[in-house]
Amino acid sequence: MAPSCYSYFMTFLVFSLDLITSSGTVILPPWEVPDNGGKETKVTMSLYVTQFRSVLFDAEMTFDIHQSWTDPRFKNTSRNPNDYNIYRAEEFENIWRPDTYIANEMPNGVFETTPTDNIYAYFNGSLFLTTRHSIIFHCDVKLFALPIKDETCSLYFKSASYVSKNLKLTWEQVNPVLYSQNMETYAVKIHKTEPKRCPLEKDGPCVHLLLHVQRTYQVMIVQVYLPSTCIVVITWLGFWIHHTEVSSRTRISTISLTAIVTESVAVLIINPDQVHMAAIEAWNSGCMVLITLAFLEFVIVHNYHRREIRTNSVPKSIQTKKGTSSRPINISANFKANNKKNRTKPNLSKERIYIVEMEAGANKTRENRKTRRITPETIDKISSVIYILLFVLFNVYYWSFFLTEADKQ
Repeated sequence: MAPSCYSYFMTFLVFSLDLITSSGTVILPPWEVPDNGGKETKVTMSLYVTQFRSVLFDAEMTFDIHQSWTDPRFKNTSRNPNDYNIYRAEEFENIWRPDTYIANEMPNGVFETTPTDNIYAYFNGSLFLTTRHSIIFHCDVKLFALPIKDETCSLYFKSASYVSKNLKLTWEQVNPVLYSQNMETYAVKIHKTEPKRCPLEKDGPCVHLLLHVQRTYQVMIVQVYLPSTCIVVITWLGFWIHHTEVSSRTRISTISLTAIVTESVAVLIINPDQVHMAAIEAWNSGCMVLITLAFLEFVIVHNYHRREIRTNSVPKSIQTKKGTSSRPINISANFKANNKKNRTKPNLSKERIYIVEMEAGANKTRENRKTRRITPETIDKISSVIYILLFVLFNVYYWSFFLTEADKQ
């Protein structure tokens, strides 16, 4: 039984050693190789960006990470130092390589290492590793200056299991970040890139990349400002429809209000974590207030018109009754019978004079009422001028604030 147990134990030990060796866990890093003299390994990094997309707080980026370092085990003085061997991804288990990862990658992002990754091993001991990644990460956005100003996106590259005294991450001195000429940016532009060292490396080797992203004006104007401006203008055109057209005026106001509310809700859906009002919400809120004021103006004008109709209906009935009276005819007949001598100079009775003066006074009063009272049409014209002036003043204040004062917030 003893020899049998011993043979089983030796078989298990050999199998375990083969498994550990094949898994690559026993590969020594360069600073532990005797020929290296215990020196730290310096890994130089650079990026080649092929795609970038930013949607408010989140950014999607596709890029290649290029890393180079020196390993004395690949140094061969008998060969040309510029010659190299290419090792495919399936051969990486036998080669030590840095375990660099993106520290601020979003949990729902995708961290990919494609099968096309290669290691170029030069005979002077230099190794060059290229890996392709597609990730989602967080960006710091200036909410008050969202439509115009910049947003900053940070990337932190760290080592997973090594310390700073053994492994050091640095950026390439020349062109640390390159962008493809056919890079897809989706209405944004990376106008400035700042590769930096992390201020504190207590947690391990670390480098920092800061991207300054600028959104294009045309997209924001077409998607946000132009539709809402058209809604405000359509509401303003409703002032030129007669106030008796209740159905038309009501539909214009309600549809415009519904459209601007829908646009505001869409902003909240895209950005649910927003704490304070952003520039887009401020714009939509201002347009919403103007449209609401236009609808309230129509309600006031319509009620004023109905009250005017009820007020003018009483004098008409009184005027009709006076017109049907026969007293002026009888007075005229008496006047002709009793004044035959003085026909050249008409002599009116006091009663006739009084009635004529009363009718003239009533006509004059009605004319004064027509000239002095404000008609619903006049209110609509005045309101249309005030409405467009309020919209112009709102634009002046809005753009002056968000172009200048918003940076101080």
